[in-house]
Amino acid sequence: MDQGNFSAPQIRNGAQYFVRIDKYFKNDRIYGSFYRTLLNYGAASAIPVFSALNNNWQRAFQVNYTHNFSPTTLNEAIFGANRVEGVLGSGAKDYSVPSIAVQGISTEAGQAFGVGFAQGDFIQHNYHWRDVLTHVRGTHTLKFGYEGWYGDDVEPFQGPWSQPTFNFDNLLALAQDSPHSENHVMYDPISGKPVLWSWDAASRTWGMFAEDTWKARKNLTLTLGLRWDDEGNPWSKSATTVFGNFYLGPGQTFQQQVANGFAKATHNALNHTLNNLLSPRAGFAWDIAGSGNTVLRGGFGLYNNWLTSANVQEEFRGSPPGPIIPTFTAGTATPPIFALGTGGKPPFGFTYPLLAGSPKCPTLGANGCLNSQGGIVGGNFGIGAINPNLKSPRAVIWSLTLERKLGANYSAAVGYSGSHGYSLVGGGDQAGVVSYGQDINAFAGDLIQHNSLSPTRLNPSFGSIAYTDNNRRSNYESVYFEFKGRFSRRGFFDASYTRSSSKDDGSAYPAEADPNQYYGPSPWDVPNRFSLTLNYQLPGLNGGKGTLGRVSGGWGISGTSIVQSGYPAMVWTTASFQGVCANPMNCPSPGNPWIGYGPRSGDYNADGDTSGTGVVGLDYPNVSNHSQGTSKNAFLSGAFSSGQFTRPTFGSQGNERANLFRSPNFMETDLNFYKDTALTERVNFQVRFEFFNIFNRVNLTSFDTNLADGSFGKATAQQLPRNWQIGGRITF
Repeated sequence: MDQGNFSAPQIRNGAQYFVRIDKYFKNDRIYGSFYRTLLNYGAASAIPVFSALNNNWQRAFQVNYTHNFSPTTLNEAIFGANRVEGVLGSGAKDYSVPSIAVQGISTEAGQAFGVGFAQGDFIQHNYHWRDVLTHVRGTHTLKFGYEGWYGDDVEPFQGPWSQPTFNFDNLLALAQDSPHSENHVMYDPISGKPVLWSWDAASRTWGMFAEDTWKARKNLTLTLGLRWDDEGNPWSKSATTVFGNFYLGPGQTFQQQVANGFAKATHNALNHTLNNLLSPRAGFAWDIAGSGNTVLRGGFGLYNNWLTSANVQEEFRGSPPGPIIPTFTAGTATPPIFALGTGGKPPFGFTYPLLAGSPKCPTLGANGCLNSQGGIVGGNFGIGAINPNLKSPRAVIWSLTLERKLGANYSAAVGYSGSHGYSLVGGGDQAGVVSYGQDINAFAGDLIQHNSLSPTRLNPSFGSIAYTDNNRRSNYESVYFEFKGRFSRRGFFDASYTRSSSKDDGSAYPAEADPNQYYGPSPWDVPNRFSLTLNYQLPGLNGGKGTLGRVSGGWGISGTSIVQSGYPAMVWTTASFQGVCANPMNCPSPGNPWIGYGPRSGDYNADGDTSGTGVVGLDYPNVSNHSQGTSKNAFLSGAFSSGQFTRPTFGSQGNERANLFRSPNFMETDLNFYKDTALTERVNFQVRFEFFNIFNRVNLTSFDTNLADGSFGKATAQQLPRNWQIGGRITF
């Protein structure tokens, strides 16, 4: 099959308005600021009528009030608020074409046709307040504080959840209008009819802290702190926002508990608020010789990681008794209906498969289509769920740094830092993922055992159950070397090198797997990183006097340079299961079962799951070795060797170990040239020429590690090439 790459031109247009008020009184200071941000961005589609843009609006303001009670006592109070709204996938010329994904084609974030997340509107309000009292008593600097936050999550996602998504096994199936499955449409399980979906939930947190910075000796400073937090318990704000959680049932094994589990509505996400969270911390700074030339610093602390409102409550989207997202699969009594829509506004005029009156829901009972477990046998709709007794993930963090002054203008440092995370949540190490979870409603061999392309699952009342629990861990260690200094009075530089290792088992894995067997490099692990920062003001001519001095003076250069290893990668496949039988006729059937993989089969363990949180693949091949090409040419032509990956034993996972491959490395230098001109004694004008990736180094993006894609093993895109901008600023 011929294939090609389409590089979509990007647009990003924005405007920001800023107002600031700063007023000093005898013992008081009032500071206020207001931001208004308008942003319009997106990329062209390979098919122009599907090109759509994303529009964002934001208002943010902050008020800060500081009062001096005495020379030793000060209080600072802050209040901030913002409103963010964005409409995604707007302005396309055609919304009548559904979202279409074809196995082996990777375009438009995985879809071959359609707008995708069409006309999705999100709104968020955030309010934050804090008060800190500082008091100096002898050699102690004491701080006491209070902090609070309230935020909501409003999502009128009527468009995105009324545009169906069709999945095709290959291009031939698309040409024959023969989808493998259809989903992505919200149905009310009580009425059995499609419904326009919206969401409105909120949460609040608050905490207190105390800190003592003690000058124990002339050359020794100690810091002790203790923080207490209540991370809240998200709740539903509207009747249409149903928190439908899944609860484990009775059973001696975890699989039995899943099989006997049930779904029901709850007003709050958890059984109790996440409160009484204590976070002690300690640190020191020791001037070893008392001369200021050699300093040893260190610290240790216990940190509670806030599971945000979205992390927790968005698990319930698509969970009964709220609106659900059933999957309609080919070969079943309720197959997909592949047809065009007729309109440009939700629900876009699509014809949907019947739920009420179908074999999935032949009659409406007291709970509509739902059975006694709160699900629909054969509905195969995925749901999200959390342990109702979820705990706050925690991390112990420590560091130690030795710094030595070298001459009058330079210093060198060496440091060690580390951390250990525990009670982490499954799926929590995926970047850009709002809600977490690990499917628990699957078992290896399901499709083979039942001679089916649609999984029966442990609990047939539900499809996948993305369940969040505190069952993961992480570890991090690093050593770094730093050399920095000043160029007399004209500038500074700071160069550092970090050697580090980050490991965890926090991703999404096959349901039957012990996460610990996939403990390995974290998705963000960067073993080697070098960075350089500099700023230098050029000397002017004629001592800065006269016309020549004004023209030649005030010029400066600043910049950063970063060189780092590529991120870890894992090879998988998201291809669906395709089996073969001894006799191709009536395949499969009770007397003619699946006996092996078809030529394009994925889903190696035949559990019906092919992708998880963050669209990571859940099926791993056998790997003969973990070597790969690392040059630019290798990533462009294919980083792996022929025959390196093979299918595992029928109905099982392969032997691949977690994240032992590497994406392309990264190298970029950004430079800014600026000139300051004093217009008056109190007014300064600065013009800046900013160059990003000034050497135009080609930084390839993460390469394709999905065996189902035609571009497997290749990097098909790059980071931004060299670009520049000019700006001006007046300060007074």
